[in-house]
Amino acid sequence: MGQAVPFLRRVRVTNYKSIASCEVTFTPLLVLLGPNGAGKSNFVDALLFVADALRSTPADAVARRGGLDQVLRQAPEPVDHFGVHLEFTIDRNGEQTPVEYGFTLGRDSSGRWPVLLKEEHCVIHGSQGRPGAEETRFDVLAGLIVNGGGIERDRLYLPLAATQGDFSEVYHSLRAMLFHHLDVDRMRKIEPDQRLGTLGYAGERLGSVLGELAWRHPVFKARIDDYLRAIVPDVVSVDQRVIDSYSTVELRTREGERPFGPEAISEGTLHAAGVLAALFQPVVVDGQATLVAIEEPETALNPAAAGALFDALTEASERVQVVVTTQSADLLDRDEFDPASVRVVAMTGGVTVIGEIDHVSRRLVEDKRTTLGELMRSGQLQPEVGE
Repeated sequence: MGQAVPFLRRVRVTNYKSIASCEVTFTPLLVLLGPNGAGKSNFVDALLFVADALRSTPADAVARRGGLDQVLRQAPEPVDHFGVHLEFTIDRNGEQTPVEYGFTLGRDSSGRWPVLLKEEHCVIHGSQGRPGAEETRFDVLAGLIVNGGGIERDRLYLPLAATQGDFSEVYHSLRAMLFHHLDVDRMRKIEPDQRLGTLGYAGERLGSVLGELAWRHPVFKARIDDYLRAIVPDVVSVDQRVIDSYSTVELRTREGERPFGPEAISEGTLHAAGVLAALFQPVVVDGQATLVAIEEPETALNPAAAGALFDALTEASERVQVVVTTQSADLLDRDEFDPASVRVVAMTGGVTVIGEIDHVSRRLVEDKRTTLGELMRSGQLQPEVGE
């Protein structure tokens, strides 16, 4: 795919869960920072919804989230529709081409459809967005394709348009966004050995991913081990353990004669291994992923390990766009952390607000008078009003 970093440029979300309206500008490494319950995960889930709806259908994506009532914003008043609109780039003939894609979905008052497509549009701009350059587009209103036919009113048109060529790269680029909310209990399970090169949402296939890396990309497998040693000094490596046709993980330490199986690996160490595998998994190394989003990568880590984790996130963002959610001040205690990469997430009146760091805080950080971590600990980080 060869997608340049960053992939996403700007995303607008309306009426999705706790989000009334937000517009977020993206960077190669984007950190969504805020307390638990502020709505960080809801914004990431809006991006995941796009990928889910394209892989299956909007109705399936809504059902996986518990139905429309769980997806539509309910406060301060209930609404009957939501929308996600993205601006990003695709590689067309070696040139980065701007694209706009989005849709609005809502409730069907007749009850015929589980979810109704109210509008959908896609615009592939001329190369580099040059004025006068030819653009390719489609627009769908209430199931009717403008200047064309119609589609089922609960379906997206992009998967069908992708079969016609012009929109294929758009479709596959959006589906190539990866999302991870790691669960160490899932990661400990023994699974069939599947060499797919992709880590599961909860960390499934960790052993297979490590085995694939060791076989095809040993340099990147070594990077995972290097970072894991910096996080957990006694570690030598984390590897795949194959049992017949099944796979799991094992940990080698400096003092242990035998490797530890998954049940003996600490929660923090296993979670860190999952984060590193997500950042350097084969589909990322091969250039097939456009974005990797990881929720709370610092979970169960010693605060002293935050520096190594930050370095891994930074290195990975040179190859693929990285989005993380965090409530950890320790992760931000670095003088070189660029405040332009942070979006502060807060809950105000039951509604999620997302914005850049407020002007005063940003100046304090840029002038080296404090760090983002110190501002967060003192409760002074707020999103810029009026974004």
